[in-house]
Amino acid sequence: MKKIDMHAHLGRWWFPIPNTGTVESLLRLCDEYDIEHAVISSGHAITYDMRVGNAEVAEAVEKHEQLLGYCYCNANFLEESCEEMDAYLPRDCFVGVKIHASYSACGTGDTKMYELMAEIASRTSLVKMHTGGADVPRHLAAYADKYPELNIIIAHALAADYKTAADLAAQHSNIYLDFCSSGAYRGKIEYAIATCGVGQIVFGSDMDLLEPAFTLGQFEGAGLTDEQKRAAYYGNAAGLLGLGT
Repeated sequence: MKKIDMHAHLGRWWFPIPNTGTVESLLRLCDEYDIEHAVISSGHAITYDMRVGNAEVAEAVEKHEQLLGYCYCNANFLEESCEEMDAYLPRDCFVGVKIHASYSACGTGDTKMYELMAEIASRTSLVKMHTGGADVPRHLAAYADKYPELNIIIAHALAADYKTAADLAAQHSNIYLDFCSSGAYRGKIEYAIATCGVGQIVFGSDMDLLEPAFTLGQFEGAGLTDEQKRAAYYGNAAGLLGLGT
């Protein structure tokens, strides 16, 4: 069954994982798991240099149709983040923005993050947020309410706090969940479908940091119908990206 992976990365991390971190690795996994498109952000941008990492993503997505890009933004550098968005978001191969509150040491509810979110909402309809800091649910709800045209993907569906993520999605039609994580948390996908419905769930693997099979196994073990799988694996993401289903 074809898929769109809404949570992927280009670049090596500090974990001892062989044969990863390259465009070739991402394309190999796309072919292996019938992933029609993988939306990537830069590990280098997230952990070290925003400009260099975004440029590496741009080079990759412009050469390979299977790959689409997130422009990474850091709330500590608002002017530079706006410059990056203005440089990359007009390109068809970039589909939105990626934020990582933990690695940027700027919490989801920080004043600087609110300033960045206003700039993001004025430029794109899609942001994927790796959350962090105090009272994350309240701030996610505030963003969803303030920017109803901005679709917010909660990366990892708040991990162990997946019930809160599903509850947020049930209350806000512009909140979506991806479920990649290093812990399976049995029953989380079933809970989300029962709470917010399959229409606000997208497939994300965290490849090639993680093997797509890990997240895929959670979906395959959740008792979904074929129709639900098609929505979660492809259709919902296609709608967010403006692609045909």
